[in-house]
Amino acid sequence: MIKYAVFDWDGTLADTYPAIVGGYKYVFQALGLPVPSREEIEQKTAKAQNKNVLACFFDETQIKRAKDLYYQYINAHHLYNLKAIQGAKEVLDFCVNNKIEPRLMTNKKRPYLEAELKHLGFETYFAKIVCASEYEYDKPHRVACEALFDFALFKADEIVVIGDGAADVEVAKVYGAKSIILGNKAKGDYQIGYLAQAIDIMKGL
Repeated sequence: MIKYAVFDWDGTLADTYPAIVGGYKYVFQALGLPVPSREEIEQKTAKAQNKNVLACFFDETQIKRAKDLYYQYINAHHLYNLKAIQGAKEVLDFCVNNKIEPRLMTNKKRPYLEAELKHLGFETYFAKIVCASEYEYDKPHRVACEALFDFALFKADEIVVIGDGAADVEVAKVYGAKSIILGNKAKGDYQIGYLAQAIDIMKGL
């Protein structure tokens, strides 16, 4: 049986993309630029480290203003309509009840994450959390992955990574672990259509 479940946050446990996409659309509109689709925004934000995401969309002359506008929007809206992904509490409770330690790694900054965890009532589940900009490199870099285990040795067969994007697959590769991927934005070891399906997979690991 696995001992650790490494979770992603945005799009995996919490439906935060309405605020994220709204933030980017707000920036593009404020700068008078064509607004990309939700799919393009999700794809780019899922792959890049937090500090590099804006550079995927804006050049050096725009980035400071874009950052200010984005966080202005997020500060005001990131808890509006925030919901847990269906099955999130069920999966977390399964982990706790079966002595699988939930850990969380995200490219979201800690103040926003902590507010969202509290809003959803998930703040007590995670034994360790690593957020954006807390180490030299963010998820999915090896530094962030090792920080989640306090830079101690870990066994690949004791870990499963549960997420919804390419970065989560990369995290699993760092650990040498299996990945369970929600949706179709990336190809993991196991693909699931809804989060509660991860329970049956974990039972077999």
